[in-house]
Amino acid sequence: MTMTTNALNSNVLEKTLSVREPIIEVCNLDQRFKTTSGNTVVALDDVNVSIGDTEFLAILGPSGCGKSTLMQIMAGLVKPTSGQVQLKGKDVKGPNRDIGIVFQRPALFPWRLVVDNVMLSAEVLGLEKSQAKVRAQELLELVGLGDSGKLYPYELSGGMQQRVSIARALMHDPEILFMDEPFGALDALTRETMGLELLRIWEMKRKTVVFITHSVTEALFLADRVLVMSPRPGRVAEDFKVNLPRPRDLDVMSTPGFSEAAGHLRHLLGATIGD
Repeated sequence: MTMTTNALNSNVLEKTLSVREPIIEVCNLDQRFKTTSGNTVVALDDVNVSIGDTEFLAILGPSGCGKSTLMQIMAGLVKPTSGQVQLKGKDVKGPNRDIGIVFQRPALFPWRLVVDNVMLSAEVLGLEKSQAKVRAQELLELVGLGDSGKLYPYELSGGMQQRVSIARALMHDPEILFMDEPFGALDALTRETMGLELLRIWEMKRKTVVFITHSVTEALFLADRVLVMSPRPGRVAEDFKVNLPRPRDLDVMSTPGFSEAAGHLRHLLGATIGD
């Protein structure tokens, strides 16, 4: 029996998407901190990670396991004690224009209009103002806030403010988007809505996304791969491939495959976390 053209094209596309060139590589990474009492805290121990171009990677683990520290090192915000981080084959030595960051709280300037908050990184980078304003409006449209540019942050809900922070992180068109528990402060319903929005944006823009979370459900719903971190000192307990079809909607959470994967991750973590 011969394969149809559509089926053949689908298989070729699947293989193409599954073979991604590494964009970030972390080798033998250690991070140690000195406490005020003079003791040494081992935050990360011999962490090795390879992240493919356009991949959506979730980093999952309990509080205090070093997830955020790992992200900050990869983003060039923190220098590791030892080990190496490379972005597109070059050592990461500081903040990089190819990276955008979204934190748990939006951290918008209350005295600036929404559109001006989005334009902040353009101002820092010295981009041409009129072009930046056009792009800011396009990004607000992308995150579903096209009519909100002339509002102030206090006039928006928490979920809407976080959409603004995503637009701001995309302003300079970075290749990589780091997201540190960006929906952690939101209620459950808004969190699900934001997850759907993020997938929609990712499918349109195909940025590389590194998403920090302590929610098993969130990690599985969003990611291609889940990097499971052990409690401190943070080590990679498992590199888990998410075998769920895309595009995804909330119905995928009720499928046997999702339940089986969630059970595996919860068993690996030793307890139900974050849900």
